[in-house]
Amino acid sequence: MTVLQSWIVIGVPALIVMGALFTGRSGFRALVGYVVLAATLVFFVTVPADTISAAFIAMLGFVLVATGRGTEGDDVPEHHQGRKRFTTDPSAG
Repeated sequence: MTVLQSWIVIGVPALIVMGALFTGRSGFRALVGYVVLAATLVFFVTVPADTISAAFIAMLGFVLVATGRGTEGDDVPEHHQGRKRFTTDPSAG
């Protein structure tokens, strides 16, 4: 399998699936996304004469870990996500 064929068959669909899994703040989906990322990395390491693709997938994993995707920080709602009412009083205008 050539490099172009491996990207068309495995790389692009895996990137689309990973993008969908890392959207939002679900810890379980992020864990599944990391599994897909690891499987894609293993695949591209085994493709002959294609170390750049494996490095690109590893860089993507590094960025996701550095931004904190899938950590316990995703489970804590931010201030604006937990509010029950508006902060301004519309009758005071």
